[in-house]
Parts: sequence; C-alpha cells; structure tokens
Amino acid sequence: MKSPLLFSLVLSLSLGASASAQDGLPTRVNGGGTVSIPSVGGKRALRHSDYAGWKSIASPQLTRDGKWAIYVLAPQEGDSVLIARRLADGLERRILLGTGPSVTASGKFVVCTLAVSKKDADAARAAKKSPTDSPKPGMAILNLETGDVASVPRVRRFVVPEKSELVAYVPEPAPPTPRTTPATTARDDEDDDQQRRQGGRPGGGARATGLTAPGEAPTNLVIRTLSAGLEETIERVTSFVWNKRGAKLAYVSDATDDAKDGVYVREIASGKTEALATGPGEIKNLTFDEPGERIAFLRTPKAKPDGPAAVSSVFLGAVEVASGAASGLPKGFVVSDNGALRFSRDGKRLYFGAAPPPKPAPKDAPEPIAVDIWATTDGMLQTQQKLRAEAEKRRTFLAEYQIESKKIVALADASLPEVAADEFATRFVLGTDPRAYLAETSWDQGFSDVFTVDLDTGARRKVLTKHGASVTLSPDGKSLLWWSGAERAWFTQDVEGKTAPRNLSGGLKVAFHEEDWDTPGPAAPYGVAGWTKNDSEVLLYDRFDVWAVSPKTGLARKLTAGRANHIAFRAVRLDPDERVYDPAKPLILKSTDDGTKAEGLWRLASLAAPAAEKIFVREESLGGLQKARDAETVLFTREKFDVFPDLWSAPSLTAVATGTKLSDANPQQKEIVWGRAEQIRYRTGWGKELPAILIKPENFDPTKTYPLIVNFYEKSATGLHRYGRPGPGTSINLLRYASNGYLVLQPDVEYREGYPGESALQCVVPAVQEVLRSGYVDPKRIGVQGHSWGAYQIAYMVTRTNLFAAAEAGAAVSDMVSAYGGIRYESGMSRQFQYEKTQSRIGATPWQKPLAYLENSPIFWADKVQTPYLTIHNDADGAVPWTQGIEFFTALRRLGQESYLFNYNGEAHNLVNRANQKHWTVHMAEFFDHYLLGKPRPAWMEKGVPFLERGTRDLRPVYSPGGEK
Repeated sequence: MKSPLLFSLVLSLSLGASASAQDGLPTRVNGGGTVSIPSVGGKRALRHSDYAGWKSIASPQLTRDGKWAIYVLAPQEGDSVLIARRLADGLERRILLGTGPSVTASGKFVVCTLAVSKKDADAARAAKKSPTDSPKPGMAILNLETGDVASVPRVRRFVVPEKSELVAYVPEPAPPTPRTTPATTARDDEDDDQQRRQGGRPGGGARATGLTAPGEAPTNLVIRTLSAGLEETIERVTSFVWNKRGAKLAYVSDATDDAKDGVYVREIASGKTEALATGPGEIKNLTFDEPGERIAFLRTPKAKPDGPAAVSSVFLGAVEVASGAASGLPKGFVVSDNGALRFSRDGKRLYFGAAPPPKPAPKDAPEPIAVDIWATTDGMLQTQQKLRAEAEKRRTFLAEYQIESKKIVALADASLPEVAADEFATRFVLGTDPRAYLAETSWDQGFSDVFTVDLDTGARRKVLTKHGASVTLSPDGKSLLWWSGAERAWFTQDVEGKTAPRNLSGGLKVAFHEEDWDTPGPAAPYGVAGWTKNDSEVLLYDRFDVWAVSPKTGLARKLTAGRANHIAFRAVRLDPDERVYDPAKPLILKSTDDGTKAEGLWRLASLAAPAAEKIFVREESLGGLQKARDAETVLFTREKFDVFPDLWSAPSLTAVATGTKLSDANPQQKEIVWGRAEQIRYRTGWGKELPAILIKPENFDPTKTYPLIVNFYEKSATGLHRYGRPGPGTSINLLRYASNGYLVLQPDVEYREGYPGESALQCVVPAVQEVLRSGYVDPKRIGVQGHSWGAYQIAYMVTRTNLFAAAEAGAAVSDMVSAYGGIRYESGMSRQFQYEKTQSRIGATPWQKPLAYLENSPIFWADKVQTPYLTIHNDADGAVPWTQGIEFFTALRRLGQESYLFNYNGEAHNLVNRANQKHWTVHMAEFFDHYLLGKPRPAWMEKGVPFLERGTRDLRPVYSPGGEK
C-alpha cells in the first residue's frame, strides 16, 4: 500500500501548481483574461465546423497490372468520390458518390456503389419517408480505358467474380408508387447530376447470401458482360454465387411453380443451365470448390403441416451425399441447416455441420416463467448464457464428407465441441474442449484441452491439458506450435506425437515474451511471422529480431540485427496467396526504431543472407503497403502528426524512397494552425525513464506560457507519428486542442501489480512536472482527460493531487469493490478476471487483498477531490456499468464539489451516434476552454439542464462554417 508520507509528498508537490478548495472556481489564466490564439501565416485555429469535410481514404487498391490506383475519398459528412488514377501520367477518372469498388481481373473496369447523396438522404429523413420510399443506392461501371461511366439506379447488391469481366447484380424491387423520373435501363450512360441522385450497395464473397428478407418476394438477378454491355435477367432469385473464374453462376430460384424451385447452375460461355435439385423446400449455403467445377449446398424439403420437422441434406452437385441421421454422424445427430459448407483446398473433403434435431415444444405447455436461476454448477453465468442463447440454438458440430470414398466422418461432437474446418489441412485438424474450465473464465483467462483430430478416421489425441494460448498447425500439417505462458517459451511437436515437445526459444537467452509486460496474467509473446517451405523452419519474433528455428532440431538463426540498434524488425507479406516463405527468395521487413519511432523497409536477399539492406527509413509512419498481383508496383501511405496518410506509389518496392504522391485528400489543412508532435523523456516517481508525446501548436512560441492538457491510457509513445485527424468523438481530439492554443501531453504509464492508481500517479505527475520545467506551461492551467481505463486513473489521481485545474474522466470505475463482481453486459462476463489477471492489475481477490481494492478505489477518497470534474457515462455501457459513474458523481455532489455527468441514452461504452459525438465534443471543449483558456462559463455549467429541456440545445450554428470563433 502507498504510505501516508508518499501521499503527502505528492499532494504537496502538486498543490503549489493549482488552487485550493478555498479558492472557489477561479478562472485559471496567466495574468487573467482570455487566452488569445494568434494566427500564423494567415492560418486560423481548427473549428468544430471543420470536422464534417475532413476526408479519409477508403478501399485503396491497384489493378492487377499495376497501371491504375483506385481509392475513395470519403468526408466525415457528405458525398464520397471514387478516384481512379493512371500511374504512368497522373490521369484521373472520378465517380461522384462512388464507394466500395471492385476491379475486374483485366484492370479495365471498376464496378462500384453509387451511394445516396447527403442532400437526398437528408431530404428523405426530413420528410419522414419510409425505407421503401427513401432513395436507394445504385451501381456504376467505369471503363478505365475510355472514361465512360454507365450507371444503374436502385441496385441492392452486386458481385464481380475474381477472374472475369462480368458482374451480377440485384435490382431493388420497383417502388410501390410511380416516380416522376422514368426508369433508366442498365445500358444508359448517365450524367453526373443523375449519378448524384442514384446509388448502390455492393455485395460479394465466395459463398452465397440471401437477397431477400423473410416474407419478401424474390427479386431478379441480372448478369452483365462489361465489355459489351449486354445483359441477361434471371427472374425470382433468392441467392447466388459465382465461381472464381466467373465461368459458372449458381443460383436459387423461387419460382411461381413450386416444382421449379431449386438450385440451378448457368454456364456463362454456352448459356446452358442445369437444374441440380428442384421441388419445394429451402436451399442454403451455395458453395463452389476452389477450381469452381463442383458445387455443394444444403437442402431442406418443405415440411408437411402438423408433421415432424423436415431434415436437411447435403448435396454435392445433383447428388444427395448426406441426409438426416446419416451413417457416420454421432448417435442422435442429423445434418443441420445452420452449419457452413466448405471444401478442402485439395477438393477431397466437404465440411458440413451436424447437431441434435431441435426438440419440439410440448403441446399445451404453459408460458415459461421469466426467471433466471443462478447456480455454482453453471459453467457460464446466466448473463453469458442469455447473450449466447440464440447462437447455442444454432450450434453445429463439424463433420466431413470424404468425396472419393463417399464416407462421412464426425470430427466434433458433444465431447469435443469445437473443431475448426481447415481448408488447407490434409490429415489433421485441431479441436478444443473448454467445458471443464468455463467457470474459470470469470476470474482467469480461458482454458481448453487441445486435441488433434485425424481427418481420415476422426480419431483424437489430447495434445495439451488446460491450455490458455493458441495452438496452430504448420502449413504442411507436420508440426504443432504453441506458446506456453507459464514457461514464456515457444514449443513444437510433430503432429502425431511420436517425439516429445521441443522448447524452441527457452535456450536462446533472449525474451520472446513482451519485455515490458506489466499485468498479473501470463506474458504474451511477440508473435510468429510464419513458416518456411516444407515446414523446415518457423520464424519467431523477439522484441527486436526475427529468428528462424527448426522444429526438428531446435537449431536457431537470428536473421536480423535489431537489438543492438534498438530497431524492431517484422516480416511483410505482399502476396496474399503466399502461405509460406521460400528461403531462397527475398524477405521484406518493416522496421520501427524503438526511440524515434521512425519506420522503414528493408530487404533480406534470402534467409541465408548475412544482413538486410535498407530500402527506406523516415521519421514517420509507413502503412497500407500492398503490391499489384501481376506487377512490381506498390502502393503505400506516409504519415506524421501533421502529415495526412495520403497514397503514394512506386514502380517497385526498392523505389519506395522516391515514390510518387497520388492523393491530396485534405488540401484545406494548409488553412489551419496545426500541431507538431515530439517525443520527450521523463523519469517516473519510481525512477524509471519513460517516453511521452508532447504536441505543440504550429505557432508555438517558447517565450510564452500555454495551457496544457494531458491525455493518456497506457502506452502512447508508439503513436508518435499518427496523424492528428480532426473529428468529434468520446475523447478529446488532440489536434483541436493544439490548434486552439493548448499543449497536449501523452505520457506512457508503466504499472506495478497491486498499485494501478499509484502507478498512474507516479508516471503522469512526473511527466507533467518535466514539461513544467521548460517554463512555457502555465502551472495553473493544466487539465487532464481520458476514457475508460484512462478515466479510472484520472479519478484516482484527482483524489491524490490538485495538479489539475480541470479533469474529464469518461466511463471510469470508481469503486473496485463493487466493480470486481459486476458484469460486462456486452459479453455477459464477470469483471473478476480484469482485477485478478488483466488491466485492473490488482492480482488478487478482494478477500485476499481487501486494502488494495479500497486503496485503489477513488470513491473512498472522494472527499479529497478539489478539481472540477466532468464525466460521460452512458446507460447502455456494456464494459463499465454506468452505476460506477453515478457513484462517484453523487459522492462529489454530496460533498459540494463541482461535477457534471453526461449520459447519452442508449449509447454504449464509446459514443457511436455522430450527433451525440458532436454534442459531447462541444460541451467537453467548453468545459476545458473555461478552466484553461478563460472563456466564459456556458449556461449548462452555470445552471445545469432540466430533464424536460435535455438535448434541446441547437448546436447547428457551432457546426456551420465559421460558427465557432
């Protein structure tokens, strides 16, 4: 426990930098008055009204030949635009309202959604139109060679096959009332004005999904040949799927004649259509194999009135291969229509789901009583069971149909419930059984017994007992690989168990677990890069380096030299289809400097090369790296706090340093006073040196004094080069405060078990004091803001120090005693595990260390708070019960300490509704601007807001251009 002497020392150090309780609620401004925000070079401070137009880049991609880059510019509020840029000469083609692009294999066509314009959506909302009468999305087809755009109004879904020049799309049903604008055919090319009025929603995926809602009439399916613009319509389709080559399309027809209902496959080249299964019933899960020649699906015949429930069957093409309680399934099991279908990659197996048939409800049974009965014998708490009830009803157990032998093998059952289908597996898959340890997940990590399952016979072998980390199979299925948290080492074993487990990393005299791990639970590993060909070696990470280790011999080679230079190297995969590394081919590495956070790219000529060659290193963040499938062209982003992550391209990976900037997403940034992020070092109260990020306004003058706002969670320094993106949200927008004359500090926090609150105090206060020594921070104008775990730490700190002139702590735990046994309602789990093993870091139960729970709970020290306190805690918070926020607020209210609590009804832990985000962002800014910039107290702080007037404040002027001065 913290000693009274230490408490007094921290309190006395910080009281000198703030007003005492007897000072009332002063305006803490250096010299009095409001801080003025000087402009620089004609620039102005960021306003709330700027957020709406700030754009992000979505769906960046290259055509397969690397000649075009396609991306979407999307503002926070407004209309998106799809941009296709030819890399050779910078020619751009644009589609207003375009989003969700799919590019054909030839790179000639881009098919995209045409979203509904903001103007039309707002008008429909204002007119309170029904979903049926509201504007619908559409589809656009861009010919990259000619620039021609064809648009199709009212499209529900479209899918472009991976390797063809076709698109299949589903038009929205015709509206119930005539439109003033005549219908447009799919072949019409429409002008930009009409594109703004139309829209579309893409779909896609290897497996079919339903196109209609329950009870909704079937819709039509249109197949369009993009090069010719020719179309063919198939009527009354409920689901469809392409094979990869686009040579075949399978669909389910719900014909007006029940006898013609069924599954059909259309060969595109010949136009031939084959019926695979017809007659009344339900078809699900159309699935092609990898070559696209065979198709599987589930079929459930139509049940007879008052008869038993219909039993599903698995079809492979037109042949029923597994029906009802098929031979090979566990006793009492039948084929389940809730199970997924998946072919193995070699085409030898078809995975499906089986389960006991649902029990029919007893006739004339009374309505069940609405009561939950909790018992110590429950594996999961009732709250967890409730959330999982529907999923449990649909639970299936994996089975397989062996295509050559026509044999059915059950891979999972009630005694081994969790076996995952592995499409690459050829002999074994893995299964887990967590049942014996379900109760322990309330206070510990999840555990399972782990088994290998023989795909040929279904035979099982237990590999690990009560294992708490992942276990994986090597790509060729020869070896098992797992992490032992207890031994902090990687282990491997041959998959058949003929040899003993081998410790791969324990003898290498370097930590493969996170070196700065500071929670009570087992330390996590740095991870695995992957395997080499033939399962020869596995590539493991320590903090800085990549190691190649043989699973057979344990011999290890360090491939990089990062530790000596404090540079972390990580492997980069540029081919999404590449499952293993070829030792003879180059290995691409991304680097991160542990000090400066500079990032770069390196090339190791082969896994036998003596050293990696540097390609590119800059003090910025390098992201989004991708390579064209059939060319060397690469696409990437470069980012800093004051540099938006625009798109760049280079003709090859080795030319990244001289790449070309493709986009300029936010040119308006040039008009705004921005901020610049730098790293500082400070020494904690316990003597450890840690980093912190300090963000200064672009017009920073070291001869002046500034207000400081502190924002933190756990570790922040890794985000040194993260862009300062403007926008509303649950926490402060760092840029908004820097642009408006604040300094922003983000210190790292390192924790000691049993002292989570004190750890924050011993890290955050010294970080602030380090900045205070510079002389350009006003000690009377320091604020602090954080959310969730960050908020807990703030709530603790304001009971220990008066360093802060104002504090906002959102969704904070204030009482660890009551929170320990509370429920995380988003998952139904008890919160016990957080305190014993993870983030809350007590490391014991309340009956083992009661004083630790009391000492770390702000509620028991509420009478020490002298800092104006603001919090947001929403009544649908599924992570931290909102009663925690109420407890602390009502305590402060009882003590007469100024405090405010915002509860956005129906919102969860973080704000999702944008109107709520904007409302909160303004009010939080007003709170800090009053105490740290000397602006007037707003009415809601002066008088409160009566319940009958809640939410009535009109913030539209604030979010109008120039509205915030």
